[in-house]
Amino acid sequence: MVSLRVGVIGNMNNNNFATMRHLRDIGVDAQLLLYSNEAEHFYPQHDTWQWDRWSPYVRQLGVSNGGSDALLASPRKLRREFDGFDVYMGNGIAPVLFDRMGTKLDLFVPYGEGVEFIIEHAARWRRPLSSGYSWLRKTMMESALRRSVKLIGTANQHAHSQNTYRRLDLHPINLPVLALYPETRPDTVALQPGVDALVERMHSSNLVVFSHVSQIWKKLPVPHFMGGVGKRNDWLVRGFAQYRETSGNDKALLCLFEYGPDVDETRALVRQLGIQHQVAWFPMMSRRDIMSLLEHADIGGSEFAGMYWGGCGWEFLASGVPMLHQLNDAERYRATEYGLPPFFNVHSPDDIAQVLLDHDRAALRRTGQGGRDWFDTHHGRALARRYVELLTQLRSTP
Repeated sequence: MVSLRVGVIGNMNNNNFATMRHLRDIGVDAQLLLYSNEAEHFYPQHDTWQWDRWSPYVRQLGVSNGGSDALLASPRKLRREFDGFDVYMGNGIAPVLFDRMGTKLDLFVPYGEGVEFIIEHAARWRRPLSSGYSWLRKTMMESALRRSVKLIGTANQHAHSQNTYRRLDLHPINLPVLALYPETRPDTVALQPGVDALVERMHSSNLVVFSHVSQIWKKLPVPHFMGGVGKRNDWLVRGFAQYRETSGNDKALLCLFEYGPDVDETRALVRQLGIQHQVAWFPMMSRRDIMSLLEHADIGGSEFAGMYWGGCGWEFLASGVPMLHQLNDAERYRATEYGLPPFFNVHSPDDIAQVLLDHDRAALRRTGQGGRDWFDTHHGRALARRYVELLTQLRSTP
């Protein structure tokens, strides 16, 4: 047993629920502290088949992630909320909360590209109140990162994120998120109504391209979201359509999800390209249910913004599903201690179509297994031990 009590703050994308479980597995007394406004889609009970096992170590905070209560909360209230741990790691507004307490967050592991609450800010002159609040939150976050965080850990080397750190004279270490905790699912899984029929379509197809990435490629939250390009979900649709036209394979299936602000735009593109009969639309689902579907996928469609992958990419790797993804500056990542897994680094819809044309199911399985081997080597318990080493050192660092 490692004598260390760790408060793990926030759960965007389920990252920190995974972190807490990994830490507990190696003997650390870790607890997950949820913000009061966590998105329902990322509630931890939706990410496990064993909620009774983990629920005693999950606690609800009385403070939100980025709301006015977080910026104005009294130091005394915050100290009551966070009392009882040797060391703290977190994401979201955590740096500001610790800044208000006059102490330091030990480890900040951002979930947002360019750092949450900084990159999202954009002046909106027609909405002065919300724009002013966004600017205040951004300014407080920048100040807190400079003076109230001991260490920042991120694996993202993209300029979209690195420019933020450079501008603030911050020096993060290369540290991937502990983004996923694989679990053995029950023999029988009750999926949402209608999903079983979609799974049967997957079974009857001779190539299943699967993407549960949120549809964000037209209506960006701010103009510079993900470098101004969004997730480029349209690339996957266009690449699949090109593959269908070139190969004549009318038994291939593209699986997409009704998730994100641009679902209607993607549906319209599917109709425009004439592939609606080869596209299956799944409802928005929890991660634990999505993980049960991935065993039926031949290849996964990740994001195409040139950045390190997010939760969907980690899920592909853990499941042994080869993935299509765009990553700029790949050599910089290969030079790090974790390197890169095998995946298909694509830079256009044409590239996506060519990958589908060039690889049969056996070749795809080999690439997927290589990704799974990399995940098992560099993620999970191995990465959790790295976190424990850092947190132990940070506990004794002023």
